[in-house]
Amino acid sequence: MRIVGWALIFFLLCFYPSLSFSQTAAALSDEELLETIARKSFDYFVEERNLKTGLVRDRAHNFRKGALTGPASIAATGFALSAYAVGVERGWLSRAMAYEMTRQTLDFFLNQAPHEKGFFYHFLNMETGARVKNSELSPIDTVLFLAGALFSAEYFDDPHLKKLAKQIYERIDFPWMMNKGSTLAMSWSPEHGFSRYRWDHYDESMILYLLGIGSPTHPIPAASWKARTLPVGSYRNYRLIQMPPLFTHQYSHIWIDFRDKNDGFADYFNNSVNATLANRAFAISEMVQFTSYGPDSWGLTASDGPFGYRAYGAPPGWADHDGTLAPTACGGSIVFTPKESIACLRHFYEKLGDKLWGLYGFSDAFNLDKDWFDDQVIGIDQGAMLLMIENYRSELIWQVMSRIPEINDAMTKVGFQAGTKEVPWPDPPVYHALYLSGGIQVDGFLKDWPSKSEMMTLDLSSKEHGQFEASDDLRAEVRFVWDERALYFFAKVKDSDVVVRKSGKNIWLDDLLEIFLDPQGDGLFWHDNGDFQLGFRPREEDDGVEAWSWFQGGENPIEEGRVEAKGIVDSAGYSLEGKIQWDYLGIEPVIGKEVRLSAAVHDIDRDRSEGKLHWFFRNEEEHLRFVLGKVRLKENEKTLT
Repeated sequence: MRIVGWALIFFLLCFYPSLSFSQTAAALSDEELLETIARKSFDYFVEERNLKTGLVRDRAHNFRKGALTGPASIAATGFALSAYAVGVERGWLSRAMAYEMTRQTLDFFLNQAPHEKGFFYHFLNMETGARVKNSELSPIDTVLFLAGALFSAEYFDDPHLKKLAKQIYERIDFPWMMNKGSTLAMSWSPEHGFSRYRWDHYDESMILYLLGIGSPTHPIPAASWKARTLPVGSYRNYRLIQMPPLFTHQYSHIWIDFRDKNDGFADYFNNSVNATLANRAFAISEMVQFTSYGPDSWGLTASDGPFGYRAYGAPPGWADHDGTLAPTACGGSIVFTPKESIACLRHFYEKLGDKLWGLYGFSDAFNLDKDWFDDQVIGIDQGAMLLMIENYRSELIWQVMSRIPEINDAMTKVGFQAGTKEVPWPDPPVYHALYLSGGIQVDGFLKDWPSKSEMMTLDLSSKEHGQFEASDDLRAEVRFVWDERALYFFAKVKDSDVVVRKSGKNIWLDDLLEIFLDPQGDGLFWHDNGDFQLGFRPREEDDGVEAWSWFQGGENPIEEGRVEAKGIVDSAGYSLEGKIQWDYLGIEPVIGKEVRLSAAVHDIDRDRSEGKLHWFFRNEEEHLRFVLGKVRLKENEKTLT
């Protein structure tokens, strides 16, 4: 059937040249479509490979011959090592040639590629393998290369290749990259040492941790697996560990089969299914604003864009998007959503092929609203699509990698077991706000607050996003009390680098206390003027406070007389005290009433890094609806008596 199908396409192309690209493309079956996409993607790893070093170029032209002057990518080279086996299985490359290409690459990385403690630099010179400019040692890119090396050695089942891959693996000093922390540093360079950022969040790093924990010579503790933050949210009816760019839900799954397994916290395969469906649902919901989006035209991930490379993504979490879509996003999710992904790839091929289809298949990205079509392809994006298509068709990469003992041992150590598991979905916490007759004098000091008032603690366990140097880099203690007139708050924020420069609606770009309120208790909806996002940041020059209320059309609630606040900045951080009038919120206060509320602190440092801690702030099923924690108004027995 495959021969008959290709003969038909050849006939149409030769004898009916007047047929459009879309008319010709429509003749392809699903299997022929996947074969076409996979073969073109595979060609990238052969044509953009250096014959002397085995290195594979990071990116290339897609519509004309002639190499870009850019460097090789060690991650793209790892994808290539797996791609060669796909070529053998599909009849695109002889086994002998694939073996020799693999041997040459592994030999070069073991004996010539520059490294520190076994970690390789992210980008290398194609011809010499020398470090490019100030490229960093990258643990994630090193491991993506390592995954390809281990896979290829196991695929060929050859003692020499296994020895080369084993030596590369055993040389990597994973504990060194932890830099005395509980998680791995994001990078290291001779110029700057270890990055202040860490792989401490749910993302593509699952394979990094499993290979680190399973290392036969330099393992990291199994506890590092659970030291990462895994924030759970939802979009529409899809609950998942949130990380907006879709590639973060794909890369580890290329080599590791997570189906019907869980580690006591989540079934990561089902999590990626939900992430993909949420990504698609978001594109459908936004199609009225962006003509690129639709039921068969979706996929937000890190990719090229009209104004440069960006980490595009969809909720839950931040939603950074501008109408740009990348075929690798839906193509790389084909094992999670076969029907939806094939429909998406067919749409791109049939409707946009004449603008998007080139030497190596799909260009990296496009944006119809900007009338922009990328003229380049990126190695790792081509690789993710090729290898996931092969897993969908034959499970080749999964089956071979299932024989790697180090990965199996690591999965056992971190608690993987058979069976699926839903991500945790706890009820919102309850904070008890004491009644205080006569209220609080708002002066920025804690002296008249009752000693029995409860305290919300926001620390790294409350992290929504961002990177922090240490456990005490940012911390906040927040309190609430109430009387008949107002809800009072006090926040003591520990922050080693207080940045307060903006005013008006832009104070969110400073160090900031935010209070989110849902007076109706039906969920906080973004820009619903019945809900509140109130921001407060202290002024350094006096005890004043800059404030803003974004959902009410943009206003300063202090100037409106609805809120009163004072602030103090000192060497340890800052304090904020204030009161919010009940009538401003539309709330009638009575003992026992529950107010849906969350407090958050936003951290900006002078190096432009940023992060955020929150008390309880979770996406729910409806469109951009957020569930907040409960503040229960409680009487103060001592005050009342």
